[in-house]
Parts: sequence; C-alpha cells; structure tokens
Amino acid sequence: MKRLILLLILPVLALLGCSRDDDFGGNNEIKPVPFTVNIKYDASKYPTVADKGVANVTITLVNAATNDKIIGKTNADGDLVLSAVLPGTYSIQAELQLKKNEYEQQLGEDTSYEIVHFGGFQEKVTVNANISSTLVRISSGNLGDLVIKQYYYAGSDTKLGANFRDQFIEIHNNSDQTIYADGLYLVFLEGNVNNNVTNYTLSNGQYDWSKTAGGGTAANTDYVYSNILIKIPGNGSQYPILPGKSIVVAQTAINHKVPFTDTNGTGVAIQDPSKTVDLSQADFETYMGDYNISNGKKPFMWDIQNIMVPDMLINYWSIASNDLILNVTSMLGVGILRATDAEIATWKKVAAPKAPTGTLFLQVPKKFIIDGVDITDKEQNVPKDFPSDIDASRTFIMNESGLGQNNFTGLSVIRKTKEIVNGRVVLQDTNNSANDFVTIKANPRGYAQ
Repeated sequence: MKRLILLLILPVLALLGCSRDDDFGGNNEIKPVPFTVNIKYDASKYPTVADKGVANVTITLVNAATNDKIIGKTNADGDLVLSAVLPGTYSIQAELQLKKNEYEQQLGEDTSYEIVHFGGFQEKVTVNANISSTLVRISSGNLGDLVIKQYYYAGSDTKLGANFRDQFIEIHNNSDQTIYADGLYLVFLEGNVNNNVTNYTLSNGQYDWSKTAGGGTAANTDYVYSNILIKIPGNGSQYPILPGKSIVVAQTAINHKVPFTDTNGTGVAIQDPSKTVDLSQADFETYMGDYNISNGKKPFMWDIQNIMVPDMLINYWSIASNDLILNVTSMLGVGILRATDAEIATWKKVAAPKAPTGTLFLQVPKKFIIDGVDITDKEQNVPKDFPSDIDASRTFIMNESGLGQNNFTGLSVIRKTKEIVNGRVVLQDTNNSANDFVTIKANPRGYAQ
C-alpha cells in the first residue's frame, strides 16, 4: 500500500533509490537531501505578478517508482521547503483555490466565478544532492459551462464484448441555462507516444513543437496539436443541452449488446451483452462511410450508420484510421472548443519534430478550448498533451484490483458529482482530472456513485 506523508504530522521522507554516489552515506544508505518547490503564477497570463511567490498552494510530490507522496503548502514566499527528501524522480502537482475577492485582490482583475481554481504540473523532476529546487508556475483554466463528463476510450472485451466499437464521449451542461450544442467541436490530441527524452522533445518527453517548421516561439505554451477535429452539426438552435443534462457522441450509435451485420454483410455476434453498452440512443455518431468514400477509401467494416442519429462533421482528419478509434496506446487527450470556420481556416498545420515530413497536426490555439481531459496509464509512460492550465494533471482507468489497466475493460473515466441543486446535477470541475474523475463501468448518461 502506498504511503501518504503529511508534512505537519510525519517526518518528510520519500522512498526511492538512486545510483549517484553523492546521494549515499558511508553504509550505502540513501542520504536525504533538502529540496524546495517554488510556486509562481504563469507569466504569460499574469505578467504583473509573475515574479511573486504564491502562498498557500497545496503541493503533492509523487515518487515515480513507488507512488509514495509528500504533501505540504507553500509559505508566504511561495516556497515549500523540505529538509529531507530521498533522491529520485518525482512528479509535482500544485493546486490553489482563490475566492472571488482573493482573486481580484491578488491578481488585479475581475472574475465572475466565486471560486477560481489554479493548477500546475511537472513530471520527471530530479531530486538529488546537486538539484535542490524547482519552479512550478500555476494558472487558472477556462471554467466553462460545458464540461467533458465521461470519456470511454478503453473499449470492451475483444471476444465477449464489442472491442472498440462502443467507445463514446459524453458532454455535460454544468450551468443553469440551456446551451446549444450546435457548432461545438471535439478535438483529440496525440503527441509523442512515449516519454523518452530526445533532441526533439521537452524534458517530459512531449514533442518540442518549436522545433518543427512553422511551430513558432509560443508553440509549446499557446497551442495544442490535433489530428482529429470533428464538429456537431446544427443551425445554432437545433440541439439544446438542458441545464444539468448531457449529450453522448458515439463512435457507432447502435445497440452493441445485440448482434449486427457489418458493412461487408458479415454477421457479428455478441457473446456477453453485459460487457458492452447500448448506444442506439446517442445524440450524435461519428459515421465516416461517406467521408471515406469521398476520399477514395473503403468504409470501415464496423462503421454502421444509424440514420436516426445525426452524424458528426469531419473538419480535420490526418490519421490513417478510417473510423474514430480512440487509441488506448496513444492515450488521446480530448477537448471541447468553439471557433468559427474563418478562425479555424487560419490555424497552421505542422509536422511533429520527430517526423518533419510526416503527418500534419492542426495547431489549435488553446484559448478556444472550453474543457480538456488528459489521460495516461498508471505508470505515466506517455507525456501530457494538454498544458496544465487546461488540465493540471491526468486521469486513467483504475480497475477493481487497483491496477491501471486500460485496454478493453469496459471501464470508463467519469467526472464526480459535486452537488444537486433543485434537481440539477452539477459536476466537479477544478481543471484537475486526477481530482475530478473516477472509474466506473461505462454507462452513457450515468453518474459516478
């Protein structure tokens, strides 16, 4: 069982071995070292206070090898001063909540929110005798009225269930007003698929997009990179999302619990209906048959169209797959955004620095993103796709045995319910998916228990 180390209760220690001689005592025992985490505001968003340390920020250091934690708060100078941390590699998560009056007083600008959430995140931070501090900058995200409620990317049992055919995304109206889904975009991010540090990556293993042609100096701070951008149709007032309600975007909007005939005329049986879900009542589906035919491709054999469910519109598609298959290996981050066709037309298309002549990614300005969720595996072998002001951390599927197993489990990540106000469900939204999401059996329009 991993241990939780509270600074005010127990001595500050974390367990991790290290091969450096400087970190060992005379008996080959690991020697604790002092380490300081300094917190400042994001300089690009809050330039007037960027040089000031931020007090009362909750810091969590997680040992990359053992998952042991150190938790504490910054002092008036914005420092969490640890007198004895055992050397190793850590991830560092920073969290702060400011009330409306505190936000306006500290940052000198107005806000309409009663509580503003800040977050920051760093991975692969080295602690040893020669590295005694690190700086983490925090930022507030876009606390939108629409949030990603459920992200079912795992798929179900490949033999007894529906494989990846039953994947879906659910979007929730967290406000007390009706919001129209018309024109809303789903954006999927796929960066580097491992966190190995090379000459074309950042220190966390994610691509250094500034090194690709057309990337620009703000490539890693002001943009995210997508190979899939799909749009909800509508004339602007056609698809309302009522307060506290949600919409489901299915890969294929059929009842996956019953047999069906694929596009080749072959019957597909379902061995165990309990392993999968019924998506026949989804609000939208990503049917790509016509799109593929128009591009000279054969439709995917399992891409069955439900003529009663509106099709998503394909705006940008640069992956080889001819269906919306949420790759559980690539760990696609998912976001929702609004932008005009004219704005999207100005967005650059750039190649990854690893393959400068390969697939082009759409460079999406992060200011258009309403909500985003980063996913990972338990071991965090894939780097974050979203910056920390959109998602301060990441979430992943945790099965009943406590293992971070992702593939074909029938499990989904879903946002926690914060409260119910006069019958309206309000979901938790702190822009920190590690806190906001839990694992459930995939359940379209269901809720976390």
